[in-house]
Amino acid sequence: MNIDNNIALEKLKKLVAIPSVSTDPERRNKIMEAAEFIRKELLELGCAVKFFRYKNYPPVIIGQKIVDKSAKTIGIYAHYDVQPEDPVEKWSSPPFELTKRGEKLYGRGVADDKIHLIQSVIAAKNLIERGNLENNLIFIFEGEEEIGSIHFEELVKKAGAAVGKSDFFYVFDVGMKEKNVPQIFYGLRGVISGELKVKTGETDLHSGIYGNRVLNPIQAIAELLAKIKDGQTHKIKIPGFYDKVKKISQEEIDLLPAESLNSKINPSFEVNGIYSGYTGSGWKSVIPAEATVKFSLRLAPNQKPEKIKPMVKKFIESNLSRQVKWELTLSPGSNPFYTDFNNPYTKKTAKILSNFFGNRCYFNRSGGSIAAAEILQRLFKKPVILTGFTLPDENIHAPNENIDEEMFFKGIVAMEGIFSL
Repeated sequence: MNIDNNIALEKLKKLVAIPSVSTDPERRNKIMEAAEFIRKELLELGCAVKFFRYKNYPPVIIGQKIVDKSAKTIGIYAHYDVQPEDPVEKWSSPPFELTKRGEKLYGRGVADDKIHLIQSVIAAKNLIERGNLENNLIFIFEGEEEIGSIHFEELVKKAGAAVGKSDFFYVFDVGMKEKNVPQIFYGLRGVISGELKVKTGETDLHSGIYGNRVLNPIQAIAELLAKIKDGQTHKIKIPGFYDKVKKISQEEIDLLPAESLNSKINPSFEVNGIYSGYTGSGWKSVIPAEATVKFSLRLAPNQKPEKIKPMVKKFIESNLSRQVKWELTLSPGSNPFYTDFNNPYTKKTAKILSNFFGNRCYFNRSGGSIAAAEILQRLFKKPVILTGFTLPDENIHAPNENIDEEMFFKGIVAMEGIFSL
């Protein structure tokens, strides 16, 4: 391992060691510790650095490295917040201690998304030290991605020209098709999260005495869910739901990998959890008084959360038993993302990545959601290119999250290439 690789690895180790979990208000000080670490790294690159923050929430960090006002300006997005480490007992090593086992580096947030943040900083450092940085770089590092980027739009609006002067943006929060096989994503689904609470009484009831006499809230939810989605075709049965979905072109059909043609481009409805009644050891013969279901709707391009949410509410209102009281909570939601995969910056990036890795660079659409991509494109009307250097089997959001060490180092060199585009 050479000296440069050791430096990169040490920086990654230090950032992974900070438990920057954005979902936990008790760890807000750790989010700020991570933000200060990043500020220091950007200052060492000679960036002008500014925090944009809503109240005590994690800041968006903007670092501007301007080398020539007449040169291209490249926006670089990654996020520094991470998912909680639960369940801790499933980890084979401490979650916030970068640990090498075989060819893998393990730690919470190492793949999502601290790898790309450190790679981008090191790539810029290498270009600067060699005197080869010819383009201006705008670093946009977010601390709220894992909680839906709830203030990102507001904060980048405040940043204004500091972000908007970018000629195009790289969003580094996706991965490779497989090892040494790069890909660029030109489409993402939007998302709405929901919680439905159903109540049939004030207290749990004896199932022997009240069975067949009162409505079970779990049954009410189960019947509703069966009406929302066809379990065989996966079609969502809410009237009007598909009316605005962007139709896939023949060019896309020819372009996309076969596995993406259905599961990653169509809308979906998934139950994330149901809780009610007794779930401890043994038995407790009750009819619960309440039940709750959490769900997520993934939206295809052209669908808008503000149009879909009233449809969901109306469907529930029309199809849930009149015998229950219910309360529905829906997240603000994020829009789907879709961009022109034929724009020149995307084509040039694909060529650089293909040449570097020695394999075709695929174009793909993801079933996931990254609010920042859609927000940057909509606000600033500039191309957004999603790519990255993680692999499909790296346990993102799960215990034993990891990255491939070789791809960590190769990704730095690949970034040097595309930052010189």
